[in-house]
Amino acid sequence: MLMITELHNADTFTFKLEGTLAGDWAVEFERCWRSVTALSRVSRIVVDLAGVTFVDDTGKELLGLMMKEGAELISRDILMNSIVEEIARESSPTLDFGF
Repeated sequence: MLMITELHNADTFTFKLEGTLAGDWAVEFERCWRSVTALSRVSRIVVDLAGVTFVDDTGKELLGLMMKEGAELISRDILMNSIVEEIARESSPTLDFGF
């Protein structure tokens, strides 16, 4: 199960997630995120992952996409910090100099 709380002010929209970001729950969160980005003109999107207990590959893929599109991922525990670092590494372009 995933609980999604939406908090917003003039320029920041925050999704506070609690529970499991996996499978159908990740799909539901993507739907929420897409509807917010389509309807509002916020300059900053934050995803608070402090309450997330598990992330599967679908959830990681979604978080990576969100990060590529400018979302800021906030984590507070060792497991989520590790997952966010992994997503950041996979989301950042690598330079290939052909050596």
